[in-house]
Amino acid sequence: MQIKYLPEKCIGCRLCEMACSGVKEGVFNPSLARLQVASRYKAYKLVNEAKICDSCQSCVRACSTGAIKFEEGRLVFVKDDCVKCGACFEACPTGVLRPGGDEFPLLCDGCQGDPYCVKWCPHGALILEEVG
Repeated sequence: MQIKYLPEKCIGCRLCEMACSGVKEGVFNPSLARLQVASRYKAYKLVNEAKICDSCQSCVRACSTGAIKFEEGRLVFVKDDCVKCGACFEACPTGVLRPGGDEFPLLCDGCQGDPYCVKWCPHGALILEEVG
């Protein structure tokens, strides 16, 4: 299963970011979320955009220590194996993978198949989609 973003349904409330950071970091801080939502005006219309992990595994291939793995359809991060080199950040094509406050990657693991960002999205802009 993979998280999919439907921009036409997004209202830019950022509850997905709050749910993610709350579950993963124990604080409600959008800068610590594993996804990012941005709102801007384009041609006098409000446009909401989200950066989410698409499970492309570029970070897995870039990680020289094996700290990031792809197992059972999701990304797994092994903190003890990470040397904080930043190669995974540079390899991420969506730009959503970035360092947290401790410089370790804020990696989306899909909440082990039960993502809170999807649960808390009030308008269904985030959904779980079968990959294959």
